[in-house]
Amino acid sequence: MNTLFPKRRTELFPSLFGSGLDSDFFNKFFGETTFPQVDIQDKGDWYEFMVDLPGFTKDDMEVEYKDGYLEIRGEREQNWQSDDKEGRFLRKERSYGAFKRSFYIGEIEEDKISGSFKEGVLKLEVPKSKEQQKIEKGYRIPIE
Repeated sequence: MNTLFPKRRTELFPSLFGSGLDSDFFNKFFGETTFPQVDIQDKGDWYEFMVDLPGFTKDDMEVEYKDGYLEIRGEREQNWQSDDKEGRFLRKERSYGAFKRSFYIGEIEEDKISGSFKEGVLKLEVPKSKEQQKIEKGYRIPIE
């Protein structure tokens, strides 16, 4: 029965051939993921994207639709600086981060996409095209 559940990895440096080198290693030391977490819901006539972007501002990100792909990009730089009265640094830190996420969503009503950003969460409403809605609804064939 123990083989049904994966074992928790506890080694400091994961195997180079394992599947989680980037996420396990960096999460262990830096405490955050490389990519923002994204929730996508199919709301019938449209898709809803909820993207967690703590620490980002509206000006730090871009959203673009091209060739059936929705792409979300962000970039930010943070600086911390503390020094004493004589100008000797006691602490000076900088960090830079960028991400890019792409999602294939097919044909949509691109001129009707709407988005909002509030409290670190980007919300996008992406209307499906009429053709896409027809494809997804399909037709149920009765069997006699």
